[in-house]
Amino acid sequence: MKYEVEYACFRKVIFDADSEEEANNKSATMDDEEIERNPISEGYMIWNGPYKIEL
Repeated sequence: MKYEVEYACFRKVIFDADSEEEANNKSATMDDEEIERNPISEGYMIWNGPYKIEL
């Protein structure tokens, strides 16, 4: 049997905003490069699984 697990790397990004609405807008439109520049990482964690897969 084979099982699949999805891992995700969570990062904390700190930025300035004048309101919660602005913070929500900024976080929704942040590009990958901007996120990757932030050095605060929680490391890899299981995001989904493990679950059995049929091949």
